[in-house]
Amino acid sequence: MIMPKEDRIIVKGMHTPIIDEETFNIVQDMIKSRTGVRTKSYDWLLKGIVTCKECGKKLSLVPQKHPHKTTFYLRCNTYACNTQLHLCTPHSNNLEKVTNFVIEQIRNRCKEFLNEEKYSKLADKSKEKIMKDKFNVKNEILILEKKVRDINKRIDKLYEDKYKGLFEDEDFTRIYTKQIEARKDATERINQLKELEQKEDSSVDINKLVKDFVNMKDITRTMLVSLVDKIEISESKEITIYYKFNILNMRSVDNELKNAG
Repeated sequence: MIMPKEDRIIVKGMHTPIIDEETFNIVQDMIKSRTGVRTKSYDWLLKGIVTCKECGKKLSLVPQKHPHKTTFYLRCNTYACNTQLHLCTPHSNNLEKVTNFVIEQIRNRCKEFLNEEKYSKLADKSKEKIMKDKFNVKNEILILEKKVRDINKRIDKLYEDKYKGLFEDEDFTRIYTKQIEARKDATERINQLKELEQKEDSSVDINKLVKDFVNMKDITRTMLVSLVDKIEISESKEITIYYKFNILNMRSVDNELKNAG
């Protein structure tokens, strides 16, 4: 049975405390002084890819709460961390307006790409080249793996011949060292090619990515980052979109966003 709190009798000093009373009171005062609230983390479409043109740092999100809604603004991280040093400017931009503007510009660029035959041909050539390169990589790996197996057989035979007394120590060392170096070079090249082979190459189907972006009503972050490398916003609100594909970067996409503040 648990005694009600109001019926309990508390007698101080009956047990040796873990910490002294003065330390306890200091800690309690420190806890009471923590009036800061943890900042909420927000997920947003342009997160991580929108940067300040002047300093190169990422732009972060700043919520402004109003009676009936919360409006989000972009702000330069350099300015936010070192406001008093004037290392950069706020770059304050309304997130919703910037996002809508960016999506509109990307859609327009994708439509241009689909309507211009030369870009489609370049994309097809790029796809063919990538497939050919992948085939060449696989083929080179197979050749090098056979070479390593042959080297291992030669090394085994070398030991057998030395055991039979067919080699002097100096000759054995010279031939053995040469084979070991050849195996090392081949193995390193195989590892390089396998890393290259494992790298994801989204440019294999540029046409599909572009068509999906044009046709989809609601753009997801996955779709956005599959096409866009980064987005720069200048102090004068000029927005520059850098695509992951050179074919899409062949035409300037610099634009000025009016009244985004």
